[in-house]
Amino acid sequence: MTVHNDTVAHAADTPDLDQPWAELGLKADEYQRIRDILGRRPTAAELAMYSVMWSEHCSYKSSKVHLRYFGETTTEEMQSKMLAGIGENAGVIDIGDGNAVTFKVESHNHPSYVEPYQGAATGVGGIVRDIMAMGARPVAVMDQLRFGAADAPDTQRVLPGVVAGVGGYGNCLGLPNIGGETVFDASYAGNPLVNALCVGTLKSDDLKLAFASGVGNRVILFGSRTGLDGIGGVSVLASDTFEEGAERKLPAVQVGDPFAEKVLIECCLDLYDAGVVVGIQDLGGAGLSCATSELAAAGDGGMHINLDNVHLRAENMSAADILSSESQERMMAVVTPDNVDAFMEICAKWEVIASDLGEVTDGDHL
Repeated sequence: MTVHNDTVAHAADTPDLDQPWAELGLKADEYQRIRDILGRRPTAAELAMYSVMWSEHCSYKSSKVHLRYFGETTTEEMQSKMLAGIGENAGVIDIGDGNAVTFKVESHNHPSYVEPYQGAATGVGGIVRDIMAMGARPVAVMDQLRFGAADAPDTQRVLPGVVAGVGGYGNCLGLPNIGGETVFDASYAGNPLVNALCVGTLKSDDLKLAFASGVGNRVILFGSRTGLDGIGGVSVLASDTFEEGAERKLPAVQVGDPFAEKVLIECCLDLYDAGVVVGIQDLGGAGLSCATSELAAAGDGGMHINLDNVHLRAENMSAADILSSESQERMMAVVTPDNVDAFMEICAKWEVIASDLGEVTDGDHL
């Protein structure tokens, strides 16, 4: 999918540096490829979108060669029970009698090193939203942790916050932590491994897949307001190292609100039960950039959204800020026009803010 702006941005909004891509985690050849795709120099907003979507976190550009193994080794017997697999928000397995289980594991390593409590807490929050996006109720979480040597000063700094973050967020959601694994090894010094798992249950017929199809269908953002926390975290944080200047990355760590997510869980389940959504996508790494592009790419059309309609909690946010923000507890839904009023009523019932951002279009542009 090609990202296009309807209008050329003002000069002040257009990068005009010798290396405008460097601070966004892009390489010189990647920046040139963006210019080739667009046929011109990208605006700040476009550059921000490409930088987060081409990050390791979103595109797996260095690890896909290894991840491909799982698809290549999936047997027909395995596939016979799989209702959703690689490429979806989470895996879903048919367990018989019309019931299914969905689960996913995701890492939040770098954020947990920079800010242990919030890094680990938002790792749990993000994986829970992946389960919600499948049409399921989250029922339990687990964690797999790796730290440096137990007696190392940095381990003693990181470990208490990570453990508290995992437990704190899950407890606020009322989700039991049904298992954990903790290992200390010097190889994890300076970059712990923090894996969070969530498992959910659903009826097989209630499975939801995230895609934007149906020209004219509305695109609605609902949940917490969008702020300045986690701006470009996947490109400037998740794909970076900590050899120097880690303190400058502090703003890239998101801040979670588990009580807002608990309400969002119930709101999503209510929306599913009412049958008023075509699909729902969670907002995590890369924020609006990821949610809009993935929904559109998984569907059969394009998408047009108006960033002025995004409900914000900070003033003077630029288009690039709004597109890159990784503010937590947000979801995006595709809704047919005739269901918009019912959708908004359910959100109002749960006191969840919802904003109509735009629509699914005919074509391949976002």
